[in-house]
Amino acid sequence: MTTEEFIDYVEERTYPFTFLENGRAQLSELFRKYPESLLLECIDIGIKQYFKYENGKLTQASVSEFISKLGGIAYNKSRSPIDQEIYHIKNKCKKSYSYWNEGQGDDILLRYVSALRKANWTDEQILDDLQTEVKRVCNSSRNWTQWSDTMEQWIKDILGWSYEDNSTIQESGTILPTQLFEDVSHNIQLLCKQINASYENNLYDCTAVMMRRLLEGLLVLSYQNHGIESEITDKNGWHIMLDKIIKNAAQNGILALSSNTKRDMTLFKDIGNYSAHKIWYNCTRQDIEPHIMKYRVIIEELMYKAGVK
Repeated sequence: MTTEEFIDYVEERTYPFTFLENGRAQLSELFRKYPESLLLECIDIGIKQYFKYENGKLTQASVSEFISKLGGIAYNKSRSPIDQEIYHIKNKCKKSYSYWNEGQGDDILLRYVSALRKANWTDEQILDDLQTEVKRVCNSSRNWTQWSDTMEQWIKDILGWSYEDNSTIQESGTILPTQLFEDVSHNIQLLCKQINASYENNLYDCTAVMMRRLLEGLLVLSYQNHGIESEITDKNGWHIMLDKIIKNAAQNGILALSSNTKRDMTLFKDIGNYSAHKIWYNCTRQDIEPHIMKYRVIIEELMYKAGVK
C-alpha cells in the first residue's frame, strides 16, 4: 500500500468526508512513522471509539476527532507490552481513586519495572507480574496513598534481594510434578516449588499453609478468568473468606468444577488453617501424604480454570 492508497482507504471509511491538505499531510506522516498493519488496526479502533451518527449520518465533528486521535492510538499500540500494561494500570488507578499523581505514578511504575529487571526478571515475568500482582494492588487499594505506599515498599524489598544464587529452591516434585507448573507464571511456579521443598524437608506445617495458599490463589484467578470475581468479593471489593469461596465454587455453574475437586477442596483448606491458627496442632507427614494425589488433581484442574495453563 502506498501513501495515497492509505489516504484513499481512510477516506473510504470516513465517506462522505474527504481530507484537505492539512489532513492528508497528517495521514502521510502517520503512514511514514508506523507499520501499515498497525495503522489499519488503529483505524478500526478509532472508528469504534469516536464515530458518531445523527439521523443515521456520520458527523463531521466525530471524523475530525477520529483523525486527531489516530496518532495517539498508534503511539500507544506501538509501545512494548510492558509499557502498554503500565498505561492500563495508570488509567485504572485514575478511575478508581479520587486523587492520582501522574508524575509520581509514572516514576513509581518505571522504578518498579527497573527493580525487577535488576533482579534478572524477564520481560515475560515482569508483564505477568504487572497483570496480576500490581493489578491486584490497584484493585485492593482504596486511594493513592495506599497504592503508592505499597508499591514503594515492594520496590524497596526487590532492591534488597540478594542476587547471588542462594534463592534457588531445591525440590524434586514430590507433591506437584515439575511438568505440571514449569510453563505457568513465575509467582505460581514459586508457590509450587515451595510446597515441594517444604514437604521434602519435613516442614509439614509450612507445606500445609502453602498448599492452602496456592489453592486459594488459583480459585481467585479462576473467578477472574471467567469474569465472575464479583461473586467472591464483598461490598468494599475485598475477597471473602476461603470457606465461602469454596462453597460458592462447588455450586458455581460457570466454573463447572469436577465432583472430586468440589469434594476435596475443603480438606486442604482445613489442614492449612490448622497449621496456621491452631496453637496445639502440628502437621505431620501422615496428615498430607495420603492426600497428595487428590491435591495434585485439584491444582491441575484449577490451573486450567484459571487460564494459567
